Amino acid sequence: MATEIDFLRDQNQRLNEVLRRYQMEDFSKYSLVQEAVFKGDGDDTLKNTVVDRSFLAPLIIEYDKHLEELNGQLKYYKKQMGEMKLQFENVIKENERSELSRQKLHTQELLSQLEMANEKVVENEKLILEHQEKANRLQRRLSQAEQRAASASQQLSVITVQRRKAASMMNLENI
Repeated sequence: MATEIDFLRDQNQRLNEVLRRYQMEDFSKYSLVQEAVFKGDGDDTLKNTVVDRSFLAPLIIEYDKHLEELNGQLKYYKKQMGEMKLQFENVIKENERSELSRQKLHTQELLSQLEMANEKVVENEKLILEHQEKANRLQRRLSQAEQRAASASQQLSVITVQRRKAASMMNLENI
């Protein structure tokens, strides 16, 4: 709102300057003296202005020229804004595609890592089963060896007892 007011004040000042210029050029045509009254806010108006159609025509022409210039600028800026809007939309679309591509690549990397982890899990499970089977076989062999050792120990005890009896009997016979 403030920029619009500033714009209108600027326009008013320019138009008053153009009007003053035309009035000063043809000052001799008029009997009334013009007196400029300045207000504190920068607006100036002319007091006791004699209105002549010869002043209004150039002023209107100047105003129309200025309006045409402003309309041309407005069209140019609208065109520029339209182009910028298209460029902006293209950049947004490209960023979205880029982001989607980045996310897709990241997802593929994660899937690849997940597949490798699953393969390692399966491989580790197989190794665990193999080690459990090997441990079970070793446990069975250990149990069998312990049984044979116990059996051998019993047999050894029996043989030892028999030898002692035989040795004692031989000692008794030799006596």
